[in-house]
Amino acid sequence: MSHDTLPIAFPYVPPQQFVNRYAGEDAIIRGTLFPELDLPFHAFQIESQLPQTPLNQVMVLDFVCLELRLYLDTHPEDHTAAELFCEYQTKANEAKQNLQNTLESQYFNSWVYSPWPWEGEE
Repeated sequence: MSHDTLPIAFPYVPPQQFVNRYAGEDAIIRGTLFPELDLPFHAFQIESQLPQTPLNQVMVLDFVCLELRLYLDTHPEDHTAAELFCEYQTKANEAKQNLQNTLESQYFNSWVYSPWPWEGEE
């Protein structure tokens, strides 16, 4: 059989509804915010959890925002999802600012004001 006579593939995408959703930490591990789109390999088992760090919190919130933006691309009339997106976007911005403040206070001052390696310790 030549490649000209092969049938065209028929992809299937399950209908997406904004009924259930994973918590942010579970969503980033599962790879989707929506349980109805979670179709893992049959032998796949999730046993890991993300450590509770400020960077992981930012990653989780950004992932949820991305998932909600993608959902809203195809469901722009869903006001509940739009409100949730705004809520998570605000949380993500706050988490990024907190992370930046933490890094600046912990590392920047000690790095800038400590002696350079060639200066030796005081």
